[in-house]
Amino acid sequence: MDLSAAILGKSVVAYITERQKTAVLRIGRDLFDRSALSKVACFNFTAAANLSKLLNTELRVKDTREVFEHIHPDRLAIPRLGAVSLAVLGAAFEVKGLGGDAPLLNWFAKHRGSPITFASLKHKDETERAKEKKDTKARKAARRNIAHTIRVERLEKRSGAHAS
Repeated sequence: MDLSAAILGKSVVAYITERQKTAVLRIGRDLFDRSALSKVACFNFTAAANLSKLLNTELRVKDTREVFEHIHPDRLAIPRLGAVSLAVLGAAFEVKGLGGDAPLLNWFAKHRGSPITFASLKHKDETERAKEKKDTKARKAARRNIAHTIRVERLEKRSGAHAS
């Protein structure tokens, strides 16, 4: 890229140069900059930021190898992470030389056995959450009904209503 300080200005050139060197994906101690990811045709830097946040704050992984070896794909089926972020993870595996010629497929096969689309995985997770929510509502309603019956019986007993 032509970064002419005479045309763009010194501060703009410094900003662009620094941004090109900055890691857009961090998986534990492994850092991936734009150049490394672009070598494997990965240009989804927003998805890379989302993936970095999840892997480093919620899962607290050591490095990319730990993700490949020990993190189950089901753990990444969360609302903030999509298939594009998973593709970025596949690119990271490829950059690190993990998983052979089809790293994402091999990672899924290693942990899940048969391949399944990430959308199916997320849909299954959403279906389970919906069922759990429905069950919770049913339990809450049942507890509320029992508590109401007990309160009514106490009130009737105190007020002497319906005394036989």
